Amino acid sequence: MPKLEYFTPVDASLQTIWNVLLDRIEHPDRYLAGVESFSFPESEEDYAVREVIMQGMPLIERITIDERQGEVRYQLIDHPLFTGDVYNALIPPDESDPKAKPVVQFRMDWQPLNNEAEIVEAECRADLQESLEQAVKYVRDLAEHLEKQQA
Repeated sequence: MPKLEYFTPVDASLQTIWNVLLDRIEHPDRYLAGVESFSFPESEEDYAVREVIMQGMPLIERITIDERQGEVRYQLIDHPLFTGDVYNALIPPDESDPKAKPVVQFRMDWQPLNNEAEIVEAECRADLQESLEQAVKYVRDLAEHLEKQQA
């Protein structure tokens, strides 16, 4: 699957947005529709493995956090159809523009492993793009709401 991407400016502090991105890791049920259960079978200092059951199907991800780069990486593990990553990035505002806002960007880069995956990709691409856009907008809306509450 070629890269899917969506980004939007957010009217909130970098710290508030980053906290929302971290909360997405710990509580996928708050951010993803169809989550039935989730667990963290492995957690180390520099990564965690998360298993999410969505609509009866397991999704296992290795999650790494790079706070300096403002990025969270979700790498698929042992998926029957796809290999690849989803990135959640927090891009600081352009310092040369006093009106610039931070940007949240989600990028999905999954590659099909077989013919079945290619069919799924063709049938679901538009839905995946829409889901990606909704996820970014939800993070934006939540961060902006939290920022207003703190003011």
